[in-house]
Amino acid sequence: MAKVGIENYVWLIERLMRRPMTWAELSDSYERSMLYEVGKPLQQRTLYNWRQKIFDLFNIRIEIEGDKYTIADKVEAEQNHALKWLIQSMAVNDMLAESRMLRKRVLLEDIPSGEEWLMLILQAMKENRKVEFDYHRFGAADTHIVAEPFCVKVNNRRWYLLCRIPGAEAHHADYAEYDRFGCLRIYALDRMSSLRVLDQGFEYPEDFDPEEFFSEHFGVCIAYGVPLETVKVLIDGAQREYVETLPLHHSQRRVEEGDGYAIYEYRLHPTIDFFRAILSLGAEAEILEPERLRDLMAEETDIMAEIYNGEEEG
Repeated sequence: MAKVGIENYVWLIERLMRRPMTWAELSDSYERSMLYEVGKPLQQRTLYNWRQKIFDLFNIRIEIEGDKYTIADKVEAEQNHALKWLIQSMAVNDMLAESRMLRKRVLLEDIPSGEEWLMLILQAMKENRKVEFDYHRFGAADTHIVAEPFCVKVNNRRWYLLCRIPGAEAHHADYAEYDRFGCLRIYALDRMSSLRVLDQGFEYPEDFDPEEFFSEHFGVCIAYGVPLETVKVLIDGAQREYVETLPLHHSQRRVEEGDGYAIYEYRLHPTIDFFRAILSLGAEAEILEPERLRDLMAEETDIMAEIYNGEEEG
């Protein structure tokens, strides 16, 4: 049987989120979508299988009312943030497929990872089964990993897997709140190879909330050993408008405002990813507090200045 990608299920959900549709309407829409292969129309048996898979993966039930297919609980589906993101991506891609004129006029960012392993990981998460894979670390030897998948997350055009390593001790004394869940690690899907789902199951902790876990982090950098702090950053110029419309972190709060500048407060574990985000704002961003972070940023910018000044002298 041909391998079916997650985009097929998302396509069907997206269509029925708009409105209930008959078989004829779905079949016609499918043939105008980017998923259609010439000579391979959508079959009713295929649609039945997709409905079952959608319920297994997303807990969304597609029912038939009269002659139309419909989503049983649209409210619950609309509250699924991951599904909403997938649907939005699919909707844009599908529109481009239907309109040749737009294809060269809408430029999208490609996410190179995830296509090969994402479906397997989602299946393992649904069934609470372990996975094993080989992992390539930049600048280090490849390692073989056996893991218990907790959640997946997109960050900076990469898919990541947060998982627990069975049998490993956490020993994260500075981050005891999450130490109780065991040894948690995060891996980029684009550095995985030979991934497979094992028959061995595991017990997913009912009190673990992925959104809460990442809420005090920046990006996907797990902040073991980095204390939770309140960071104040002065931002002026055009960059101020950028962070107002697209906050750097959900905890961002404007605490002071002046002529052309604003001071923002963040509550998080300031890791290297956060430093890089502030550095990307250039000279229009300045860490004010705490003093420790201000000193670290000064050291980093001094090193950068030496590198560039050295190149100029050469």
